Amino acid sequence: MSAPFAEIQVTPRIEDLVSVVVDTDLPAVPCRIGALEVRHDTFYLVETPDGQFLGRVSLFALPVFRKRPGPAGRVIRLASDEDRKRSEDTHHIEREIESFLRRRTRELGLDMRGIKARLPLTGRKALIYFTAERRLDFRPVLRELGRRYRRRVEMRPLGVRDGARICGGLGPCGRCLCCATFMERFHSVTVRMAKRQHLSLNPTKISGLCGRLMCCLAHEVDQYPDVGKRSRRRDS
Repeated sequence: MSAPFAEIQVTPRIEDLVSVVVDTDLPAVPCRIGALEVRHDTFYLVETPDGQFLGRVSLFALPVFRKRPGPAGRVIRLASDEDRKRSEDTHHIEREIESFLRRRTRELGLDMRGIKARLPLTGRKALIYFTAERRLDFRPVLRELGRRYRRRVEMRPLGVRDGARICGGLGPCGRCLCCATFMERFHSVTVRMAKRQHLSLNPTKISGLCGRLMCCLAHEVDQYPDVGKRSRRRDS
């Protein structure tokens, strides 16, 4: 009986990968540590496909076994005081870019919302995350940002649910949004879940701040009996 289980080996990390939180509003970045000994909840200098950032290592994040969309990053070394100072300086520039972007999009009448700006600690690159309901031409803003901050600007679109998670807010229950607090990934939510919980099907009643169906509809749906399954069982 114990032979099959003897082949199972549980290790604290997979392929020397750890999760590194570069930005609390964005998904954690998988990074390789090589022979480096890392400590949980400690800041390190990490190299990602977008450049070098200051990140906090988490050794207790659940491993993800699906294929990664891109190359993993690399933990370089323990963060120094100089790294922290550079990170604080870039945060000030990021807030300035976000404020300028929101002001210019309003003045130009662009139907887009600048959510977040990220600047690597090295190089002349800027990452801008935004949401938009439809395709639009943001090249004028792109050129202005490049000239004003002398950086190569990359625009990264986000879904409306991701945008709501980053901005945060209060749901109709009066509590902070689920996506901005404890949720690590989005679930599939359908109108059938609202029907099963005997909720109003008025879109304004079951939609969240993002305009999509509220994520909490999927949290308690299993506590309600499935009338369809019960009727089919009774007919058989």
